[in-house]
Amino acid sequence: MREEKIEQLITLLLEGYDVENKEEMISNCSLCYVNPAQYIKDNDAEWIIESNEDGAFEFSVTNELFDFLIRGDKIDEIHELIDESLNNLIGDFPIGIRYAGDYFKWLQPILNQEDPPLEVIELADSYSDELQLIIVEKHNVENISKLCQELRVHFKRTSIPADGI
Repeated sequence: MREEKIEQLITLLLEGYDVENKEEMISNCSLCYVNPAQYIKDNDAEWIIESNEDGAFEFSVTNELFDFLIRGDKIDEIHELIDESLNNLIGDFPIGIRYAGDYFKWLQPILNQEDPPLEVIELADSYSDELQLIIVEKHNVENISKLCQELRVHFKRTSIPADGI
């Protein structure tokens, strides 16, 4: 049952991305769920368990999805990474925006116009001051939220969606 939920989570997070090794990612996260000590050891991440004894699985998710994550500590830096990952769809950083919450409220209407509509979510603990984000297809957000809650993976919507979902 847990393996199915892990597979669903990874599949939903990666929908729309070109992924060659999705089955391997799912397998590695599943292994970590049943044998966290082995996964942590295999990935030289003992520091994870030292700082958060229950953090191994959450770490495995971000470790396996590392190439798809957007990480940064400054909102203009985040903007550049998001824009780059969307093939420069967004353009220059909006003048007058100073806070992350305002930026994501500005960004969401642009992402709503994509086909399919997209949303930026905060995923898992970055173990630093950086925001750790991933762009997902908006129609998957509610299911991703539920699966993250069940699997104890930090999840946060970055903006209040315009359509109230």
